[in-house]
Amino acid sequence: MVRPAEIQIDLARSAGTATKGDQLLRLIRASQPVTRTELAERLGVDKSTVTETIKPLVSSGMLLEEAMNGGSQGRKRRVLSFAPSNDYFVGINLGVRHTQVGATSLNGDIVDESDFETPKSADSALRIVRERIAAITSSRNGRLPNVIGVSVPGMTDANRTGLLFAPNLSWRNLDIASSLTTNNETKVVVENDATAAAMFEARVRIRDSETGLMSNFILVRSGTGIGVGLVIGSEVYRGSGVGRGVAGEFGHMTIVAGGKPCVCGNRGCWEKYASAASAASLYMGDRPPKGNETVPKFVEIVAKAENGEVRSQRTLEKIGEYLGIGIANVIMGIGIPRVVISGRLVYAWSFIEGPIREAIGRSIVGKIDGWSVEAGEPVGSAIGGALEVAVDEYLSTL
Repeated sequence: MVRPAEIQIDLARSAGTATKGDQLLRLIRASQPVTRTELAERLGVDKSTVTETIKPLVSSGMLLEEAMNGGSQGRKRRVLSFAPSNDYFVGINLGVRHTQVGATSLNGDIVDESDFETPKSADSALRIVRERIAAITSSRNGRLPNVIGVSVPGMTDANRTGLLFAPNLSWRNLDIASSLTTNNETKVVVENDATAAAMFEARVRIRDSETGLMSNFILVRSGTGIGVGLVIGSEVYRGSGVGRGVAGEFGHMTIVAGGKPCVCGNRGCWEKYASAASAASLYMGDRPPKGNETVPKFVEIVAKAENGEVRSQRTLEKIGEYLGIGIANVIMGIGIPRVVISGRLVYAWSFIEGPIREAIGRSIVGKIDGWSVEAGEPVGSAIGGALEVAVDEYLSTL
């Protein structure tokens, strides 16, 4: 019998091949300004290892080490941070409803951002994206971005250059990398949006943590659909072999046999019951609107619930219950007990948290100690995830 610990070891082997140097650069970016002593403690290495690793980057001017007030007994601390530069990175979050395009620097600030409604046609969407990238490039006197990161609501190919299938957009087999660049001027990396969101949430938690890296957690991203990202040993897991790019598509696991039809062709998929988009049908009682009746948006249902409408409150509680059922299944399948939830569903956290915990508590997962569920970012992980994909790819090459 395969034990959960063995599953985690196998997943960790496939999660990535990041070196201590990769992790060090991510830690500097997330925690800057930060001392070499702090870096060594959080990475679990000698201070001399940190010093030797950063030496060429300080010499080249990529990293700055400066004196800063705040040391013990009035002494100044020597802190590291990424130096200001003309380098920048573009992120594109191709969403089911809206697409965001933004740019960032190595210090993590979003320096340019715009959005538009996602067209039904993939060609139209990519054309607008190219126009937005061209505008960003023009504003920087023609200087091209170092890397472009693209997050997509579906399965990606093994090379992280294209989209295989996005059920909620009905898009298939798109070579996104070739569509966004000519003559290979800039590398384009395509990532599943839940995996990208997990990378963003990992950086947020590295920044806010006082010790160590964010080792293992499951990211459940809920909006129009549901995606799951896995972070194992501080690395995202993308699957292996033919499964690379498919890992995390738990939104299309069946939780209600013979249930509601899903855009993927299956019935009873998790996202038909526990996504932000499912709230409207639950609120309406799974019936079409009558006459001039309008179907409420998710934020409107949350607002009604906050104003005391029982119908809205029960709708959100039911979504929380379905979400908890699916989360328990994911925890049992993966063996990682910490879960972070991001996406629009977080706006309803006060109504869904209790039902989520109750549903997990009824499962076998609830009979053991150590599991946890927490709220992540409602919107920032969308464009933030795409930008994280671009920056992370760059850091891995240094």
